[in-house]
Amino acid sequence: MKLPNKVDALDELTDATEFLSPARTAAAVRRLAAVYPHTALPAIYEKLVAVRRCATSAEPGYADPDGSQVDPLTKALALGIHGWSRHDLGDTREALATTQAGVLSAVVDARDPSAEVWLRGVQSLIAYRAGWVHEALRYARLGASVHDPEVGTASVWLHSLVALTQATLGDALAASAALRAAADARELSRRDELDEIGGLLLFDPARQSAYEALTRVFIPGAERRAIEAAESTLSSYEAVAPSGYSRSDEMLARVAIALAYASLDEIEATTEALRPVFRLDSAWRVHGLISLMMVVHVRLRRPMRARETRVRELQEEIETFCQMPLSLDLYT
Repeated sequence: MKLPNKVDALDELTDATEFLSPARTAAAVRRLAAVYPHTALPAIYEKLVAVRRCATSAEPGYADPDGSQVDPLTKALALGIHGWSRHDLGDTREALATTQAGVLSAVVDARDPSAEVWLRGVQSLIAYRAGWVHEALRYARLGASVHDPEVGTASVWLHSLVALTQATLGDALAASAALRAAADARELSRRDELDEIGGLLLFDPARQSAYEALTRVFIPGAERRAIEAAESTLSSYEAVAPSGYSRSDEMLARVAIALAYASLDEIEATTEALRPVFRLDSAWRVHGLISLMMVVHVRLRRPMRARETRVRELQEEIETFCQMPLSLDLYT
């Protein structure tokens, strides 16, 4: 699916140097969350930063005519989305610090369990992509432990993150149990306010299949099931409306397929799985994707294939891809 890097849907927002009213700030945060998965970050980053500034401002008199201030949920979500963007840019420490501030706003001020669970998921994802897998598991467990019937699909995401981290750590039994918990959570979940906003805040079945695929890649003997799950994601995205599409999750599915084929020593299939990834413009080469591509590189390092030309060429192509990550400097 080809989507433009620029998003006309955000044109109704004011100039990035201006303050938005609390009501417009809330609308802007929700709009940014909705379009983020199918929008190249350089197209929205300036406004994302400005909206975060509006949501967290303590300026005197910053209120609507009726005296209302920015609500705590808007502040929590703005911090979480900004934390996600810093993660995409590879700034792990800033991403975690910003997201932790969002957690505090969600728990202490908003008292919103859905936002708390979602923000724990953001923390877990950031830590996982940084290679801090035990830390990622801790965050995922914190989110999965929030038992509230009002929490929507964020609960499915947290169980999926528990599964992914456990599989990465080599505990196949725990990972399989978490995958079942995610499936159960899907059956029991009801759409909440975050799900209605969509985008980053909605963990739909296509994203769940992508996470399942990556999880099964780390479970010995589950490579074929990983490929099936990833292909389910790709099939879903072929038919979905642009508003429901996620570029990052499509790429996650494709890398999962490549990892599965690499584990099966099917090098030609590994290469073909990565072709659409290699063609990505640098605007989409976020930190998480770069880290996953290097996992493929590691999996290709087998003594029996060390001298094979096609393996070396694929590794070099991965290295070239990873040397050109997303940089906002190219779009300013």
